[in-house]
Amino acid sequence: MAEILVEENFVRIDGDDMNALLNILDAVDLEAEPTAPRDNDTGVRWQLAVHWLPSAPPSAERLTTLAGAFAEIHAHFVLEGKVPPARVILYGRESEAIHIFEPEAA
Repeated sequence: MAEILVEENFVRIDGDDMNALLNILDAVDLEAEPTAPRDNDTGVRWQLAVHWLPSAPPSAERLTTLAGAFAEIHAHFVLEGKVPPARVILYGRESEAIHIFEPEAA
């Protein structure tokens, strides 16, 4: 069973990108699956939305691991010559924002 869902974004994320994202999350021991988009991306700066499925919130250690994984995701888009997400929003089961990850300034 998936622990985290990654919202598809057909404007920003193609199939290869989604596979890369899922592989990055798998590498940090998170079972992830894509899910239908819940928002319409129309802005220049876009956000990657992910959803935490376990009933318990992520631990501080898990948040640190996620921050590293999301930095790798950001780097993936840069390496591919694409606009990376301006931030990643981690939502809980009730659609509340649990944590917002922003890339460190270069």
